[in-house]
Amino acid sequence: MRLIVALALLVPSPDYLPLKAGATVTYQVEDVGAEAGGPPADVVSQVASTEDDWLQVSDFLGYRRCWLRSTDAGVDLKLEAKPEAPVLTILKTSAKAGETWTGSFGRETLTFTLRGEERIERGDTRVQALHVEFTAATEKHPGHQPTRGDVWFAAGVGVVKAQVTTDLDCHTAMSKVYTLKP
Repeated sequence: MRLIVALALLVPSPDYLPLKAGATVTYQVEDVGAEAGGPPADVVSQVASTEDDWLQVSDFLGYRRCWLRSTDAGVDLKLEAKPEAPVLTILKTSAKAGETWTGSFGRETLTFTLRGEERIERGDTRVQALHVEFTAATEKHPGHQPTRGDVWFAAGVGVVKAQVTTDLDCHTAMSKVYTLKP
């Protein structure tokens, strides 16, 4: 029995959100598309503690402020500190490639799909990451595509890359790409 306990302690847990209170995380953010302008810029996300299992994170993947938590089931996000605030599961660790799940923020329903594992370049190295694709439920106007995106989670590292694409009009779209700096 002691051997099993000792081995369990040696096996790293696949924590896909290893954020700690007081930490900072830097992403290089780049606009891609016909309307893109300016060079990539660094955005520093700051993690603050809370009184429960949620972490308040500022300037995280386009959110001025959001709350994140990691559970055995995955990674959750909400936009308000209130206990009754809607919660989105942005990574479901039990999902198999191709499996989908939904969540909503008020009237906005999102569909998430686990696309599987991929190798993502991170500086001079590559990491294995779970690729989650998401789309808004409906088109906002006829002829306009819904907002869509991709997020890559690496065990022990967190979100290593994300991309959000918004339809600007019937012919052009703008993507914002976030890449975790080493």
